[in-house]
Amino acid sequence: MVVKKRFIYFLFPIILSISFASRVVGYYPYWVQNTLLPQNIDLETFTHINHAFAWPDANGGIIAPNNSFFNVATSSYIHDLDRKFILSLGGGGQGQGFATSTSTYDIRAVFIENIIDKLITYGYDGVDIDWEHPQSAEQRNNLTQFIQELDSTFNAFDPELLITMAVPISNWSGQWYDFNSLKLYVDYFNAMTYDIHGGWSSHAGHNSPLYQSPQGDPDGSVQTGINYLISSGIPQEKINMGIPFWGKQYNTSTINGSFSGTVLDLYYNEITSLIGNGWVYEWDNVAKCPYLVKDDQTKIITYDNPLSVQYKCNYAKLRNLGGVMVWALGYDEMDGDETLTGAINMYWLSASNRDFNILPNDVSLAVFPNPFNPRTKIKFELHKADNIRINIYNIRGVKMGTVINDYFKAGTHVMNYYPESNHDNISSGIYFLELETSTKRLTEKILYLK
Repeated sequence: MVVKKRFIYFLFPIILSISFASRVVGYYPYWVQNTLLPQNIDLETFTHINHAFAWPDANGGIIAPNNSFFNVATSSYIHDLDRKFILSLGGGGQGQGFATSTSTYDIRAVFIENIIDKLITYGYDGVDIDWEHPQSAEQRNNLTQFIQELDSTFNAFDPELLITMAVPISNWSGQWYDFNSLKLYVDYFNAMTYDIHGGWSSHAGHNSPLYQSPQGDPDGSVQTGINYLISSGIPQEKINMGIPFWGKQYNTSTINGSFSGTVLDLYYNEITSLIGNGWVYEWDNVAKCPYLVKDDQTKIITYDNPLSVQYKCNYAKLRNLGGVMVWALGYDEMDGDETLTGAINMYWLSASNRDFNILPNDVSLAVFPNPFNPRTKIKFELHKADNIRINIYNIRGVKMGTVINDYFKAGTHVMNYYPESNHDNISSGIYFLELETSTKRLTEKILYLK
């Protein structure tokens, strides 16, 4: 076996101020890994990356979706930035192998041995179990036995390895999970607080309403889902609240109305361009979620935007949850400002360490990722409104250009920076970003890998 080596960049400072006490889990599906490379994941925001999905076969083996699935795991980039990279097993439609692979002690032992082998070979920090879903008391008991034995093996082999689990948020499937036992062995649970409405529903409801809309809706909400998991015995600090980066399109004229035909899933980056282009933006103040209505009143789209993410992050803080979870990386506005990711950074991570309404008491500058290619993010905080100039200099102190020169209000600001697009004379190497206000000057070293 080839054991992955984890290299750390000692020469170049990497600013990552987020502690693992403020978890942000991002599922990284295999179908986006060719367009979203590990080095382009926002690793200031996401602390745990769930590589999705491989799955068990009937005999405890592990099947990858394609030959290149594990290639991305050989990159040391995520570990270099001190983030966790976790192998996620299962997913929707891939649960059948769990039933047999957890059915007896001998097959469970083979399954666990194969999990350990994948973690060693590719350098994962743990495993995420996404069995959708056990369907009997026998399967519930087998799942509990499997997690107990997996935890015992991890403790003997490497106690730092994580066991995480994606879980449903209602008794429809939750009845087949022994949460009171599982909580003893699982490090944290990823609550699937989405798909609350869909093609199976009686009405065209929100994908992930924070509160029941209409009030008392039997399909539930994020709130009823979190209440269910806590009442089932899971400690609040072990729950990560799910935030969807996608929405649903219905053939109907109004929110919560009857619908016909197929319900389509749309990525957030497919939805935003529709606003004002044949679609009208609406806000449901009960659900605390947006939706779009087509001009001809034939379709609606339910989804999440930065405002609804703000409400959800504030709710997670209020409930003292341990983290938030995103399905899925690559669905945000990847060619723009990644506004959903930015909202989580602002309203969850900032709120985890300080009241997000409190302005910074000084000026700060951070760059992430760093090293980077092809783009990085520049984040600066201002305790008062000011004129801001950010220049870039090469290692000899020669000014290469101006990145920002504008007036900004007090607060936190984040922008994407593409050196090759902004400055034709920049090649690979070390540079310095200098932020200048009316009273202060800050410098940050960056490494551009062209």
